[in-house]
Amino acid sequence: MANTVPDILKQLDDLNKQSGIEIFVPSLQRTVKFKPLNLLQQKELLKSSIEETLTKLTFITSFYNIIQENILETLNINRLYIFDRIAIAVALRSASLDTKYTLNDTVYDLTDVINNFSKIEISRIKNTIDFQNLTVELEVPFLDVDKEISSSVLNKFKASKTEDVKTIVSELFIHEILKYIKTVTFKSEDNDTTIDFNTIKVDSKLAIAEKFPTAITNQILDFIKEYRDFENQYTKIGDSNIEVDGSFFAI
Repeated sequence: MANTVPDILKQLDDLNKQSGIEIFVPSLQRTVKFKPLNLLQQKELLKSSIEETLTKLTFITSFYNIIQENILETLNINRLYIFDRIAIAVALRSASLDTKYTLNDTVYDLTDVINNFSKIEISRIKNTIDFQNLTVELEVPFLDVDKEISSSVLNKFKASKTEDVKTIVSELFIHEILKYIKTVTFKSEDNDTTIDFNTIKVDSKLAIAEKFPTAITNQILDFIKEYRDFENQYTKIGDSNIEVDGSFFAI
């Protein structure tokens, strides 16, 4: 497996070169061919604009342990999806702390939210992107995938200096994308090279994804947005949505 990661990185470099675009350069008065932006470059551009916090990362890792500790059936929680965590969190909060939840000065009964869970139709949780001779298989993250990648970002943040915080926060963007990648396959005339993201370390996942052209990245982001719209059904309360993080458990 170690040898296939450098191979696919090189092939992604070649792919980006082949996908060159003609851009008019005014000072030259002619077009010049450029490689399209890749994900790493897009991340660099976003450093100054991303404003999210790392609070949710801590919640993801902590609540994973809570699920593991509190489950009473013999069940592999690593095969649960991240939307399952939302349902579990809301139900545990309601049963253990209080069914009443205040949002925007309005008090709601979480029982109504919980009763709606079974009525929500499971939306598409898998998708495949084909771009030239590259195929990226997507899937809504399982709990262990979400925890592993969130922990990686969290550890980077803890090890960073204060002046590096913006850089680490920008990592949230690309690491969120990593969570949804299941496999990457590069097709050639001789054979296909497939990388199963569940079998490689986060740094290797990152190295591969950073080489993606934006044509692929944008499709991944579209899939994530589609998933978020589906996920919001589990947190909808009145005209708003519950933010299921550590603050949700404050009474």
